[in-house]
Amino acid sequence: MTVSDKAYSLTHSQKTLTAALAASPASSPGDLVKTLYAEHHKKPVSSAGYLETFMGVLQHGNDNETQRIPPGEPTQTDLDRAAECGDFGSRPSDLFLKIYCDVLTTLDTNPWAGVVSPPLLGSRGVVNLSIISVIPDIIQHHYDCIVRAESEVFLATNFWQASKSASKICDALLELSRRAMKRGKKVVVKMMYDRANLKMLMESHIIVDDAAMASDEVKLPKRSDMPGIDFELVNFHQPVFGTFHCKFMIVDRKVALLNSNNIQDRPNMEMMIHLEGPIVDSLYDTALISWFRPMRPPLPLLNTRYRPPEGGYKFGMDNEYATTRILDGSKGAELFKTLQQEAGGIHDRDLDKEGREDPASSGSLPAGVPFISGTYQTITEHLNAGDQPDTHATISYEPPASSRDEYTPHILHTHHGECPMALVNRAPNGNPGNAASGLHNAQDAAWLAGLKYAQRKIFIQSPTLNAVPVVGGILDAVRRGIECTLYIDVGFNDGGEALPGQGGTNEEVSKTMFAQLTDEEKEKLKLYWYTGKDQIKPINASAQKRNCHVKLMIIDDSVGIVGNGNQDTQSWYHSQEVNVMVDNPIVCQEWFDGIRRNQNTHLHELEKDGIYRDKHGNPLTDSTGVGSGFRGVVKGIQGSIARVRGKGGF
Repeated sequence: MTVSDKAYSLTHSQKTLTAALAASPASSPGDLVKTLYAEHHKKPVSSAGYLETFMGVLQHGNDNETQRIPPGEPTQTDLDRAAECGDFGSRPSDLFLKIYCDVLTTLDTNPWAGVVSPPLLGSRGVVNLSIISVIPDIIQHHYDCIVRAESEVFLATNFWQASKSASKICDALLELSRRAMKRGKKVVVKMMYDRANLKMLMESHIIVDDAAMASDEVKLPKRSDMPGIDFELVNFHQPVFGTFHCKFMIVDRKVALLNSNNIQDRPNMEMMIHLEGPIVDSLYDTALISWFRPMRPPLPLLNTRYRPPEGGYKFGMDNEYATTRILDGSKGAELFKTLQQEAGGIHDRDLDKEGREDPASSGSLPAGVPFISGTYQTITEHLNAGDQPDTHATISYEPPASSRDEYTPHILHTHHGECPMALVNRAPNGNPGNAASGLHNAQDAAWLAGLKYAQRKIFIQSPTLNAVPVVGGILDAVRRGIECTLYIDVGFNDGGEALPGQGGTNEEVSKTMFAQLTDEEKEKLKLYWYTGKDQIKPINASAQKRNCHVKLMIIDDSVGIVGNGNQDTQSWYHSQEVNVMVDNPIVCQEWFDGIRRNQNTHLHELEKDGIYRDKHGNPLTDSTGVGSGFRGVVKGIQGSIARVRGKGGF
């Protein structure tokens, strides 16, 4: 039986961390985790530092754990049993259930392998909005959600860096405080980030004090400047390599944002999804596990489970968190005019933070310029908002022949009912080395299962691709006749990836992959370097001009896995990640269409030797030249230090 009695029992348990903490709000979530499933216990996240990491080095784990996942496909009986192991609302597709079977197997050795209480592992929800765009667009939506909070906000980011993006979040907190004071009810805000600190050798979860919050590197408002907020901040890192790589936010247990970007300024194309439904409670549970420490004060909604909005889920501009800033490029002008007509003119949704009228409200429609993020601007102007003001277009803008090719950074999803979802996360692992036991978690199991059970095609976009399991999984899929399309960044974080044991740079891996395939098999592997919408060819990521940080896998056009995890060694073996697996072909198609519309990547495929050449046959000339050997190690160490400081690609 693929789904064991143990996994079945855990997913049907009446116990969750959220419920346990609600019953004892002064307790430490970390302490509750230790006893919640005592008969199966294994800690998901530790507050210890150096000592635990040292002990972990001595206890390498069981490299045979991954062999517990059967090599063959689950039977129909297995799928039926898996369908009972989640609060899906309706029966998921067979493909989703096959992947979920492998995810459930990870619970056999560790009930916390998904960094969520097992009864909340499988759930359901809707994707109202996705943003595939530069960081300012995603941060603006964070702002719009934060200021509407009535009770609580939980915000998690891998790296926080004083920047325009961070300032926008600070503005949101100050505005939230102002509104809370006006209502006479404080809002509780919990925030987590990962900024390496020597104190973490003894304590991995550090409460950040006012002095550290006010430092030049952070520049958060003083608590005294936010009298309407009870604010608490934790700095978390599991020494040595267990990075807190999570990026998500939950507001009032009503909405969850899951995104690829950190809160800093970077020249990156990123991806965010806006989730509603019971899946929000699953993410809430993950947030509590990650926090680990007692909360002072506790979150006020611990006892309040997710409740769907009255009248059903709202999409497009009907959603309460929608503003004119999330209008998409193809329908923006039309929707904006409709809003104006319905409201009888300009209203508060059409004004910027300073109360100025939105440029589009003048009624003039500039020819050949798309409507993006609530204003008319060129694509280059919009992309340059991602902290690259001096980058110029190398291809002239031409109005697209069809809406399929329109630049549309905000995807207002088609109205849909609740669809099956699952959280596929992984806990941090600070131990050096890449032991096979490090793969025994929900995230890695889901990715490997997607590669294993695909019947037609696989799409992956990631800034990096070099982890041995994913490279092997892709090659195996190609040999089975599965079309694998990979959108990867050339030169992204080459310094860090050049270190021994990290898997190599994207350019090295691309050549190696093609070298292992026959001519016939090579036709099934389609590898592309990310190319900005206004560029005629890829730009090496080291130039910091047009980079992509999206993390997405789509299997057979119907099951999507999106979130924080990169396809590199660090994400596969060490970092804590949060991802959601969605069973909805319409949403997956809209994601892929959005990827295609907002990039020119699909025009820049590598040749079958793993090398990119332009139309004249010339390879890229701006390679960083980072490779193996002593120089590669030196650059790798430099890159890793920069990454920990938030200045590298992570």
